[in-house]
Amino acid sequence: MKYPNNGKRAIVSSQIKKTHPMTEFIFKVKKDIIIIKQQLTIVENFVNVHPLVYKMKDLGWNKYKVFEKIKIGVIPYRFTYKAIITDEKDSVNIVATVMGLTTISMFFTFQEEDKVTVIHERLIIKSPLPIKNYMNRLIEKQHKTMFNNIELI
Repeated sequence: MKYPNNGKRAIVSSQIKKTHPMTEFIFKVKKDIIIIKQQLTIVENFVNVHPLVYKMKDLGWNKYKVFEKIKIGVIPYRFTYKAIITDEKDSVNIVATVMGLTTISMFFTFQEEDKVTVIHERLIIKSPLPIKNYMNRLIEKQHKTMFNNIELI
């Protein structure tokens, strides 16, 4: 079940910092680190909070087949890709290979500050295609929505 906003809007702030070839996003969420990590690493939870992922299949050994739908203009486009999700003590790492051409690496670290969890996301996109700026904007928007959804739980 996706988490509808039901007229409520969590206040998740984000900042962006670009350094070649990495982009960093900073999100602030009023949830405990443990809850946030559970939403990122438990398949059912991740599907519920991510705005574009509608299904995941566990392939074993931290590998997953991810089913995603995105609108390109007005045209809905569905595709799958493989991802590896690892849960470390103070971080969650997700590495996805999309269509065999693009590798997206996302490294999330967490800090608690005054009843708020600060999430630092480092994003690295490697692709021969000229899509990095588009993907940076798309991922920032997706993840802001995802962390809003987590805060509303």
